[in-house]
Amino acid sequence: MLTPCLVILLLASTPGLSQGTEVVAPEERHLLPARSLRLPNDTYPLSYQLHISTNIHLGEWRFAGNATIDIEIRRSTNEIVVHAKNLSDIQITLRLLDNAKPEELGELVDDITHTFDPYATFLIVHPRVDYQAFEAGQRYRLQITYTGLMGTRPKGLYWMAYEEEPPSNRTVYVAATQSEPTFARLIMPCYDEPAFKSNYSIRLTHSSSLTAISNMPVKELVNHGELTTTTFQTTPPMSTYLVAFVISNFDHISETYRGVTQSIYSSPTSKDKGRSALKNVVLTVAALEDYFGVSYMLPKLDHVALKKNQGVAMENWGLITFRDDSLLSQDDADKHKTLKHKVMQNHEISHQWFGNLVSPEWWSYVWMNEGLATYFSYVITDLLHPEDNVMEIFNRDEAEHAYSYSSFFDVRPMTYYVETESEIMKVFDIISYKRAACVIKMFHHAFHQKTFVQGINRYLKTFQYSVVSEMDLFNSIQVAVLEDPRFQDQHWKHLVRHIMLSWTHSEWLPIVSIIRNYENNTITLRQRSIHSKTEHWWIPLNFATTQSPSFEQTHVEFFMPPVMEHTVTVEELRLQLAGRDWLIVNKQQTGFYHVLYDTDNLHAIARQLQSNHSVIHAMNRASLFQDLAPLIERNEFESVDVLFELFKYLEFEDDLTPWSQVANTIEFFDNNLYGTTAYSLFKQYVRRLVTPTFLRLFHKDKTEVVTMDILVRTDILNMACRVDMPECLDYTHRLVLEYVFKNINFESDYPDYYAIHDTILCMGVRQLSDEEFQKLIDLLIVTDPNTAMHDDMIYSLRCTRNHRRMHHYLNVLVGENFTYNLLNERESMFYLAYAFKSNVASRSSIWHFINQNYKQLARSPHFVTLFNDIAEFVPERQRPYFATLHRNIDAYLRAEHLSSKEPLIPVDSRRVGKKIRNSEEFLDKFEHQIHKWLLKELSPAGSDDTYAASFSVGNGSARPTSLLSAAGNIVRSAIGV
Repeated sequence: MLTPCLVILLLASTPGLSQGTEVVAPEERHLLPARSLRLPNDTYPLSYQLHISTNIHLGEWRFAGNATIDIEIRRSTNEIVVHAKNLSDIQITLRLLDNAKPEELGELVDDITHTFDPYATFLIVHPRVDYQAFEAGQRYRLQITYTGLMGTRPKGLYWMAYEEEPPSNRTVYVAATQSEPTFARLIMPCYDEPAFKSNYSIRLTHSSSLTAISNMPVKELVNHGELTTTTFQTTPPMSTYLVAFVISNFDHISETYRGVTQSIYSSPTSKDKGRSALKNVVLTVAALEDYFGVSYMLPKLDHVALKKNQGVAMENWGLITFRDDSLLSQDDADKHKTLKHKVMQNHEISHQWFGNLVSPEWWSYVWMNEGLATYFSYVITDLLHPEDNVMEIFNRDEAEHAYSYSSFFDVRPMTYYVETESEIMKVFDIISYKRAACVIKMFHHAFHQKTFVQGINRYLKTFQYSVVSEMDLFNSIQVAVLEDPRFQDQHWKHLVRHIMLSWTHSEWLPIVSIIRNYENNTITLRQRSIHSKTEHWWIPLNFATTQSPSFEQTHVEFFMPPVMEHTVTVEELRLQLAGRDWLIVNKQQTGFYHVLYDTDNLHAIARQLQSNHSVIHAMNRASLFQDLAPLIERNEFESVDVLFELFKYLEFEDDLTPWSQVANTIEFFDNNLYGTTAYSLFKQYVRRLVTPTFLRLFHKDKTEVVTMDILVRTDILNMACRVDMPECLDYTHRLVLEYVFKNINFESDYPDYYAIHDTILCMGVRQLSDEEFQKLIDLLIVTDPNTAMHDDMIYSLRCTRNHRRMHHYLNVLVGENFTYNLLNERESMFYLAYAFKSNVASRSSIWHFINQNYKQLARSPHFVTLFNDIAEFVPERQRPYFATLHRNIDAYLRAEHLSSKEPLIPVDSRRVGKKIRNSEEFLDKFEHQIHKWLLKELSPAGSDDTYAASFSVGNGSARPTSLLSAAGNIVRSAIGV
């Protein structure tokens, strides 16, 4: 222990540091022993006293801070390490505390100094002489005064401004915090890791014209004339990332229920817009208390509407911050948006239990916060609003993205170790939110919903105010499963930890193949991942059959062990299953995996759909198409006949749930068949399927419309117009003319269609005459670029399929003489690339435009990025022509010494043609087969002779003209080959 002596006051000399502070330069780090980016466990914060003073009302962004931390030495050490980042004017005082009389301050500790590690953002307090200074069992009070600077981005303590309404028109400033995940160190020196929970006593000094709120209710207000100090009650133990406060002139509305006061804070003129949200949050807190059997632990919960420019919401304990448009919304303006806002609000409220009451010990377990909050926000919204089909919306908005995440994002397991600040930020991703939510949903159903919730209850009660790893959650659920008599004869009942670990530590998604042996009535189960041969899972399976078509019981009936193949008898599974019966696995798609069936079983399912589709649950009708998606996208199925047999029943499908999945499959076929001989037949067939549903949806009285209707309308409208359904073309054409030339407002005049207005505009633009298209271009040029109307027109004009109009649109994007007067260069290149990727029919036109104008386009530093992106869509047969254009562009860039954001990809790069390679394989493999099936289906009198005749061009062996060859002709023409 250090000998008590004089206090050392260290004054600042370096920006962001203090006088006497030793700084470890980055280039010298290799000369020192490697220091972990994690805090050592030698010391622990017992409590914080934080005092922040601001003059935000004067537009001053610097703030003064005083952080007093009572620390316990848990292992003898010669340093006390805390986080601090971008804090200046640091002064440190250290006092020894008397363990017998903790309320009394001990003597000052001298002979200390501190260093700062900018790489780890550590502030390190240590003796001047290198010997053991702080003994285990001792307690100290570390007091640090400092200053910091507020920014405009939501990191640490930040500021924003808004204009008051007339007559004052005064600019008002607001200060708010964002501490998650690693930004508390920008507000105060602290142990900025979630495992270091502590109590916080917060004081804020601010203008007397403003109000301060924090995690806890106000304890005391002391007026100092123009300034006021607001002191808050001490928080329960919580992690630094939950420290929060807001200083503003906001007004609020409140309601107290069950002893919890909830308030909606917003600008004074907006407070009445929060009444809908207030009603929702009061109901939600009560519903979550009842559902989990654990009370909300604080006396109040504030919800603050901020004019955020980044992020949407933050779940600070007792003080949730939202972007204002997600909190201050009116019911019925847009039913889908209103429901999404409720789910978002309920997500943040769910965090008051998952993340706040019980916190992860490290960011490896972000999914335990975000996955649980995501899933149960839907569950609780569904309980409160059963009429809105909320769990179907979960499948569409969350599960659908989770199923396809590996196509668009870096793949990693749910539990994944990270260390640097940037790595930590990256795990707040689709895996932690959506994939984890789907895995949690699977086990919520597999272990019986009530049993799973009993496990959650045990988890929350056992670890309240503590930090946890995933094993703590798994053990809690394990106990609940063992206590459930329904599982007593199950061999896996002691393996819950292993079962769940197989999912949280795997990167990929399993595909389960169900292969029936119709002679001996056995079923072979095979599991695999498209991307990995080594990963295997414990997979919960349940079954429905022709003789037992009950889809309501979604608990596990059989756990497939983590092996590649496992064969079981029908008797072992306790199934009633005859030879021609159908078998469906994964009832209501509660399990998070794809299911593939043998062809005979798929035909049996198709027969059932065509005779009485309602026997099979709507979620399983939808999953038939979603489960086939990996095979369709990778061309791994042997025959498309059975898929088209599954399509046949759709003209009688009156439930909207399957259509959301069918739409993706139809779009895939539409994009790949465009320009082929089979395409006109395909459109005719899809028109037959979609017409009844289109007419029902778009001629329905709007009072009958429910949220799921609004969501699926986008899919139905897109499908119907893609295949040239006359009613759809007329409908969208009319609405585009009304929107553009009669100034209708979708949000007020067509509120039920507002959520799909972008699809309406896109499809409607395709039907415009030359004169109407030109009028739309003229209107775009004179429209304020900061308006939604401007964005809508830019977005929708790229949908034209007319070669000349597309050139006209592209010329407008880049401006006269490439001046980029309508949009800046980056925006212009973005919309050009977006038009190329989203409009298959106009890709050849855009290639032609680029070839004609590459010298002018190449002067933009963003052009090469555009060119590299669209090079991924070059067909194999057009590689020589692409190579010529590539060579010309490369030579021009070199000759003119033009810079770009990224280098031009090599002409032989694997990226070239990457996005169209599967399409080429698809056409080679299935085009003739699809054409033959469509001819037979649409022309009952047709025969193989009819089929052959349709291909008789010239010598009779020519392949149907496809989009790829059509594009090639234009590219050849453009390049002059």
